[in-house]
Amino acid sequence: MNNLSWKFVKPLKDNKAVETFEADYGLKLPQDIIACIKQNNGGRPDKKVFDTTISKGRVIKSLLSFNKDDLDTVYDAMDILKGENSNLLPFASDPGGNYICFDTKQQDIVIWLHETNTTEKISGSFTAFLERLY
Repeated sequence: MNNLSWKFVKPLKDNKAVETFEADYGLKLPQDIIACIKQNNGGRPDKKVFDTTISKGRVIKSLLSFNKDDLDTVYDAMDILKGENSNLLPFASDPGGNYICFDTKQQDIVIWLHETNTTEKISGSFTAFLERLY
């Protein structure tokens, strides 16, 4: 990966937090996302800007936390998205209340825009998403 460094990482309080989340929701995250979360849970990358197929200069704020009692958790995001788009598995947020997600149907990384309940494709994989951050 493109030598990102992560700040404000919140170590997982439970080594099985990701697996518990997957079991709770009946979902499976790609291995590259799991590895990044286990190392950088809740963290903020030093390179934050990315482009989608539609827009330029979007920003990632931080990875969502898999610790249930932290602020900005994957559980909070799932509660918001469950009524909006059940194919999306959020793993990060932007400063404007949008979520960066794994689309379980398309197998792509997308950004979900809360004002319009639409998505824009970012990349075909999480690793490719990280490599495109600038």
